[in-house]
Amino acid sequence: MATTTTTSTAERVLVSGLRPWLGWFALSVIVGMQAGTVFRPLGSAGDTRVADWVDLLTPYAVLGTAAVVLARANAARPQWTLFGVGAVTFALGKGVHLAANSVGNVADPALADASIVHLWDEVVSHLIWFTGLFLVILAIAWALRAVEFRTGGIDLVVAGLVAVTLVNNYIEGAQPVLGLVFLAALLALGLRWRPAPVSRLLLAVGGIGLVLLLGWGAYWFVADGSLFPEFSELGWI
Repeated sequence: MATTTTTSTAERVLVSGLRPWLGWFALSVIVGMQAGTVFRPLGSAGDTRVADWVDLLTPYAVLGTAAVVLARANAARPQWTLFGVGAVTFALGKGVHLAANSVGNVADPALADASIVHLWDEVVSHLIWFTGLFLVILAIAWALRAVEFRTGGIDLVVAGLVAVTLVNNYIEGAQPVLGLVFLAALLALGLRWRPAPVSRLLLAVGGIGLVLLLGWGAYWFVADGSLFPEFSELGWI
């Protein structure tokens, strides 16, 4: 006898008070993953940037709101385990990135442009950081698969903003291939878990994100032969 891989509406549990916390999680991702740009106008504090000090709050905001969403969704042990792995990975990557990025902002060009700084700031930290966020999102989506909640137009708009945020990070973080893999995985899960409400959010994030990221790569490849140029390389930021 064939087994189903979806959770029926009858098997899903209606949970109240979930959507606001899911919204706060999305907002923390949108702002926190772009904190360096969002808070750049705040200027410097001595030899440091105010944006970097604000960015110290990002792991608390992202992981704290994610934990509340999981608790509201009555997440099972495997989902909490996945979240734990993702949370440690996210915090580690974010910490490495913030430290290395701060070194890269010093006035001494010999130090700021050192290859070891680039390795930890632009390569290693991004791989760890982005992977951690993907695992956290995956844990939330897995837990919400068994939850019934309302998704309206505003929810899809916020999901679209999350997609834009992820694409911005994958492009400027020089990890487009990693981004394509993660976004394709979210899209595939959205298709697989229909008609669960969370599937619509996954389809929005994965679908919009893939269109934007693939469109960016295709446009610049046709325009000047480059593939996934960073915004800073174009002089945009």
